[in-house]
Amino acid sequence: MHASRTPKSRAAFNAAHHLFGGVPMTWMNKWAGGHPLYLSTARGNRVVDIDGHEYVDFALGDTGAMAGHSPAPTVAAVHERIAIAGGITTMMPSEDAEWVAAELTRRFGLPLWSFSLTATDANRWALRLARMVTGRPKVMAFAYCYHG
Repeated sequence: MHASRTPKSRAAFNAAHHLFGGVPMTWMNKWAGGHPLYLSTARGNRVVDIDGHEYVDFALGDTGAMAGHSPAPTVAAVHERIAIAGGITTMMPSEDAEWVAAELTRRFGLPLWSFSLTATDANRWALRLARMVTGRPKVMAFAYCYHG
């Protein structure tokens, strides 16, 4: 049934010759039904696949979109920030970083914060720190699982 309801997703998956396993991230290759859904839009708690089917997104980008996809206040704040200051990934310190760290300290009580551009970088940093603190050199990992 999945294949017959989603022919455009199946075609996109079959045409993805420049991606390992036909998907952007290899864990996506383990999708039930033979091929993953290819999405066209995501707003609020809804996603729409390229075949036009709308779904309630209970995963919400595995918490990357825990407030929903593209919430209007977030979109407005990002747009305003870019319009005022231009670049948002200058790879250099900014006063914004200190403001965010201070706000996180106020909210959660942890005195020090470090930021990374990706969850992979954050996990790599956490693993290095854990190995240093524990003195244990080995780390267990699972294949085809999200790293978070």
